[in-house]
Amino acid sequence: MDEIFKQYGSTIITVLAIVAVIGIITLVIGSDTSSIVYKAFSELISNFYFNAGGMAPGA
Repeated sequence: MDEIFKQYGSTIITVLAIVAVIGIITLVIGSDTSSIVYKAFSELISNFYFNAGGMAPGA
């Protein structure tokens, strides 16, 4: 086991870091309408239309 970590330790850490980053990005961005990014973008577009004097899309 010690030999494996000596040879592949940095590779294992790199793979775990990449998997962690992908997991965090998926958690933040999400894939449905309940994600943080979707809500912020939807609110941004709605505020733009409202402040431009029109009705918000979908309203």
